[in-house]
Amino acid sequence: SDAGFTDEISSVSTASQQIDVFSRILKTSVASILRFTGLSLEHIISDLVKLVCSSKHTYFYTIALLHQASKDRGTGYKLRYLMQELEKRARTMGRDTCYITLALCGAAAYPTIYQSLTSMLTLSKNSLNSGDVTTLYQLYSAPDPPPVAFLRLPQLFELLIDGLYRPSSGRNTEHHDKYIYVLAYGVSVTERWDGDERRAINTKRLEQTINAIEKTQKLAKLGDIQEWLCNIESVFKYLKFPVVSMGVITYCKHVTMDSSYFKGVSDTVPLHLILIDEIANNHPLHHNTVFSFLKQLFERSHEHLQELEQIEIRKMIIDRMVHLLCVGHVIPVIQYMRYCLDNESADKSLIRHFAAEVMEVTTSPYSKEFIAEFLPIAKNPDITASLRNINESDSISQFIEYCGG
Repeated sequence: SDAGFTDEISSVSTASQQIDVFSRILKTSVASILRFTGLSLEHIISDLVKLVCSSKHTYFYTIALLHQASKDRGTGYKLRYLMQELEKRARTMGRDTCYITLALCGAAAYPTIYQSLTSMLTLSKNSLNSGDVTTLYQLYSAPDPPPVAFLRLPQLFELLIDGLYRPSSGRNTEHHDKYIYVLAYGVSVTERWDGDERRAINTKRLEQTINAIEKTQKLAKLGDIQEWLCNIESVFKYLKFPVVSMGVITYCKHVTMDSSYFKGVSDTVPLHLILIDEIANNHPLHHNTVFSFLKQLFERSHEHLQELEQIEIRKMIIDRMVHLLCVGHVIPVIQYMRYCLDNESADKSLIRHFAAEVMEVTTSPYSKEFIAEFLPIAKNPDITASLRNINESDSISQFIEYCGG
């Protein structure tokens, strides 16, 4: 560590027990995250989570440092994103992050809010209750509301979105307006601060956000395809709101989980997948969420369908992945299909369909990352032999030639 070889330290226990070693590795990892995006970022975060969450002390130390550093105007938003990712993944590992998060954002100075949030967000609860949401609603609809930062907690957003958009949610509709208001306030209201003094509150986008959530949430609860189709023009307009898109993804996940969902599906793309395509068009930051959803659909068993029907359904899902590739989520999609090839977890005809579609929508010049991931698929004779011709004028042969043969 003293010599600067922090990347060579692979033992989590060694790094986490010595503060100077841990600090150097943390600094190196955070610096890498500030430089890179996409796939590299995901890999770095995954490694960092193992280190940071090795003990409650290392977690608190890291979050406190990141919280302080996130006040920087230049890189603050990236560090806040990193903090939220660490909090989210720490919860999946069984760590209760609620109290630390609320303490750092200053919620303890507002006892009523602190009590309402802790009663819903602790690891043992992790669920909404109408009483606490009503309290938040009353506080944030008052003339002088508390800071919006207390609502900007990913865990709270997830619970509110799930409660509003999950079709099977039995939550009392009497309080839906309060749930919608709290969610809309958290995602749309901005504030201008001068030190510790709040100078202005901008609620210009609040009403339109409430309206968008309200309209789409009602459609999700009705679950009637005809209603969605009758309102499709408005729905596409509402999907431009990031929070609505996350809600519709939640709705689509629950609807498509039904084992009979694809039964009787013809060549026509189901409405729910059309909505997913539109979300991918509008929101690059939702690409990871959309891709995870598509992978779940692709890997799901459809034993009640005939084999050819299963193949056609998976081709339809691959087409959605190719669309995701076209709007910028390139390397993760290709990596996933290469994984399916290497592990023989998908029929070769599906990989062949993917390869043909990718060659149809891409052209040179190709990036080094693209070549590294796609070339093994293109060179595999079991996959692309039937896509190539003798005079090598086909797109696969031309791609291989471009890569140096």
